[in-house]
Amino acid sequence: MDSPDKTKRPFRKAAFDAKKKNEFFANDNNNNNKNNNNNNNNVNKVFNPLIPNEVNYKNEQEKCKDFLLNFKSFQYIDPTTNSYRDIDVNSNSNNEDEDEYDINNNNNSNGIRKKIPVQINKYKQMIDEISNRKRKILVIELDDIFRYKNDSEFVENIESNANTYIRLFTYALDELIKVQDLDINDPTIYEERNNTEIVLDLIANQRMNLLKQNTLKDPKVAKELDFPREILRRYELRFVPRRERSTPIPIRLIKSEHVGHLITMTGIVTRVTDVRPMVTVALYTCDSCDAEIFQEIKAREFLPIFFCKSKKCSEGKKGTLTLQTRGSVFKKFQEIRMQEIPDQVPIGHTPRSIKVFVRGELTRLATAGDIITLSGIFLPTPYTGQKAFKAGLLADTYLEALSIIPHKKTYDQLEVKEDMKMLIDQEVQDPDFYDKLAQSIAPEIFGHLDVKKALLLMMIGASSKKMKDGMNIRGDINICLMGDPGVAKSQLLKHISKIAPRGIYTSGKGSSGVGLTAAVIRDAVTGEFVLEGGSLVLADMGICCIDEFDKMEDSDRTAIHEVMEQQTISIAKAGITTTLNARTSILAAANPAFGRYNFKKSPDENFRLPHSLLSRFDLLFLIVDRPDEELDKLLSQHVTFVHQNARPPTEDMDFIPYKADFIRSFVCEARKFNPSVPKELTEHISSIYANIRIQESQSTQPLTYTTARSLLGILRLAQARARSKFHTEISESDIEEAIRLLYVSKQSIRIEKQKKERVDPISEIYRLVVDYMKSNNVTRMEISRLEDLIVQKGFKVDQFRKSMSESPGIHMGEVNITFV
Repeated sequence: MDSPDKTKRPFRKAAFDAKKKNEFFANDNNNNNKNNNNNNNNVNKVFNPLIPNEVNYKNEQEKCKDFLLNFKSFQYIDPTTNSYRDIDVNSNSNNEDEDEYDINNNNNSNGIRKKIPVQINKYKQMIDEISNRKRKILVIELDDIFRYKNDSEFVENIESNANTYIRLFTYALDELIKVQDLDINDPTIYEERNNTEIVLDLIANQRMNLLKQNTLKDPKVAKELDFPREILRRYELRFVPRRERSTPIPIRLIKSEHVGHLITMTGIVTRVTDVRPMVTVALYTCDSCDAEIFQEIKAREFLPIFFCKSKKCSEGKKGTLTLQTRGSVFKKFQEIRMQEIPDQVPIGHTPRSIKVFVRGELTRLATAGDIITLSGIFLPTPYTGQKAFKAGLLADTYLEALSIIPHKKTYDQLEVKEDMKMLIDQEVQDPDFYDKLAQSIAPEIFGHLDVKKALLLMMIGASSKKMKDGMNIRGDINICLMGDPGVAKSQLLKHISKIAPRGIYTSGKGSSGVGLTAAVIRDAVTGEFVLEGGSLVLADMGICCIDEFDKMEDSDRTAIHEVMEQQTISIAKAGITTTLNARTSILAAANPAFGRYNFKKSPDENFRLPHSLLSRFDLLFLIVDRPDEELDKLLSQHVTFVHQNARPPTEDMDFIPYKADFIRSFVCEARKFNPSVPKELTEHISSIYANIRIQESQSTQPLTYTTARSLLGILRLAQARARSKFHTEISESDIEEAIRLLYVSKQSIRIEKQKKERVDPISEIYRLVVDYMKSNNVTRMEISRLEDLIVQKGFKVDQFRKSMSESPGIHMGEVNITFV
């Protein structure tokens, strides 16, 4: 169908030749005749070519026009969310939410004034905004079409032949949208529109005025001056599927029966091309008669026009046409490759993918690595060039995108609702909110509270610093989890990758240096060499979780060095020299070199990772699976409860763990703060760092090595802790929490070494208390703070209290020590 004027489609008799009819077609025709006798008013389905009936496209277009003009809905402001919401007035269904807002009653039983809904012509208002250049997209909800006159057959026709009905709605819109005359001397048009729109509008207005003048003089000349309506269109029309039909279809279940249908699918974006302009209307000018020739282009490839076909050139010497890109119409075009999500892939099968064409304002909404839900029209496309000879009767397929909904958004794109903000502001006032948040991270995993606190601070992060000379100081926190098998390292990584708005999970054994950084491939559209980002690039402004970090090759592991400090990736391949951003936090999990941690070996022998790499981690935790009767009983009870009930045991907690959406929204709000370090704390931080260096230098066998990067790590952790409290300035407690986590990460190695040496716990606790108070230059300290410190070192509360009671010069309740 080229235009809606062709109101009838001829029935192809060859399809129903009596010689070729079989029993199936005969039965199908009998069923159709019965249905037609029962209901003579049924509209014939457009998408079935086997039904020998006529389709009146003009009537279908009038239906579209009638819906756009007359569909009405109520619009009001929801007081709970302070947002607009539509109520359908064409439907007879009773909705409880709608009853809360009585049109005739301005006050409820509690005396609270209600918002009065306003009845509007929903789509007519949008059309007026398009005419005034205030709106670019017209989204038509199929639920509205269904509720308008309860015409389910009309909606089904749209769903099964969406491409045709997009054209019908477009033709109806062209009749409803008013074309405004432009005044070149009016300065306001240059403020409201960009240069491209101004040029196209001026050309269209000039053409329209010329057409009106010549219509009165010579109708034949006016017919030659006709131009495509695409030049006047400044909008994009899209369909939104019905809610009951919006269930995503797995990619491997899309069959030939879905061709032309409006479908919805969910998948992972594996590849995204650059956004390029695609010409939709080409403008040519003749060098002989100065005529303007327009060419509508509906495919990706077209043959340009070379000779003028105007009346003047056809009678005399034919002029040559020149393409004028200034007056041509271009639309943004992008190609996406979408792949099945792992949950939809059957056992033993490889993931399938599909090609998606994205145009206009839908471009740049998805990047490689995103999980999206996409609605569009499933269409075939013939092969061209050499592929056409090899393909024969086969055709390629693609999806024409109409809507893209990312499942995860970056912190900048994430919009927190007002009710969620109020809940977060209320919870932040709780003094135990920090501990509750940490326990809400993977609550199915038993213990590891300090590790979870560190992971929470990693998600919050610190603000990056950019110096005047161009040097950047990263604000992202890097953490490494080293430990025995079966201590839930991988589960923590997967949980963080799901909570983070932009999280990538990868395995070190299956990742190469190219897969982590970037690879050079040939573009399928242009044939040029382009860069395709790896896991670290895909995790930009997010978290990259690398499991089996110790299984990586040394050559591949060196590619991470630049990312962990400079947060960039430098590429010099195939004539491409560039730098890619990789502003990501690295969360790595590794096993010791001997499978389990060997206490007879040094940490370097157990880790077998270079110091240049270990120093880039702000925190390095050693998680050891050691026998403990009391802890093993608690762990077994926890695991069996989760296995039986498929949820964490909340009975032992005094709160309900927060959901992932709440944690994600809280992190988004916390990252808006940029706390600074006050001057009075700079000397305190410097003295602590100096004491740590002195203690390590005096040790005969230092287990870890502290560098200047550790000092920056303390500042990053402290700033993240201040962000978690929504503070604009770092306090001393934030510094102490950062140092405590750093000390705990180091002591996780030292304690295991000391336990093998069988040190007396009473004497060791006393030594730890004295050393800690000396390092902080205090003689008085609350007992609760020291209890937390000693428990994190691996000792029990009873041992701590026994040590304090047996030690001379120490008063319980508040530790008071006089140093000699």
